[in-house]
Amino acid sequence: MEEDRQARFKFKSFAEGRFRRARFESKSFGQGKFRRAYRGKWTAPRYAAGHTCVVKEFKETYTWKPTDWDETVIINDRAKELAAGFNDAVTTTKPISFTDVHVMEVVSTSDPYTTPRLHEWVTGEDFIPGTFNKWCNNYGYISTESSSLPGFMHWSWYDTRGEEMVADLQGVRNSDSFKLTDPVIISLEEGYGATDMGVEGMAMFFLNHKCNIFCRDLPAPKLAHFRRVIPQPYLEAAKTLMAQVYNSTTYRMELKFPQDIRGRVAARFREIATN
Repeated sequence: MEEDRQARFKFKSFAEGRFRRARFESKSFGQGKFRRAYRGKWTAPRYAAGHTCVVKEFKETYTWKPTDWDETVIINDRAKELAAGFNDAVTTTKPISFTDVHVMEVVSTSDPYTTPRLHEWVTGEDFIPGTFNKWCNNYGYISTESSSLPGFMHWSWYDTRGEEMVADLQGVRNSDSFKLTDPVIISLEEGYGATDMGVEGMAMFFLNHKCNIFCRDLPAPKLAHFRRVIPQPYLEAAKTLMAQVYNSTTYRMELKFPQDIRGRVAARFREIATN
């Protein structure tokens, strides 16, 4: 790629003590449901200069304030905190970690009509080399190629007394670790944004999850726990969706309980996690 195209955008870190500067390519190399990703190189600080990075922007809206990324940073930091707790609590040969997220401002561009726009705020993080995989999503998909990652999801639910669960586990498995990016937090209060699938996301996970060496001693919600809590038509709908998401990282529809049922399900999750 031509150097001037690679250097098309430059940006600086907003967070104090986490100063970063980089340049990145004008064509995205991948995208998810909410974000688009660009490959780049760090140019500062000196110890990171020359290392590959990934710059991400929101697809559907421009972000003109650094605080537009607060939710992303909060989710990432919470996932890192819970991963560190899991690594300490559970014997595993492959500890789990998440990339650091740096909130950045685009400070120059050769083309004001392409995205990200001049003065738009984006994020930057270290590129994770290796084969990228998605082991779990936020709505019940669980790969059979890892036992520690669904075990971590279950453990995070238990450690937060049934209130939260780290989900959407994706990244690279190395010989000695899992390096992950773009986590989601599912919570009973649905306080973590558009990707937080709430009690329904937790229910879909536990419908498909089979406990393993990393979580078999933890309390686990079972379908029988909810037979008198969730009306039968909703249970049947959940089982239908369970079959749909079992082998797919994406889903075509979502199950949402009425508010009164959601409250009863949340109460049962808390009860199971704390007993």
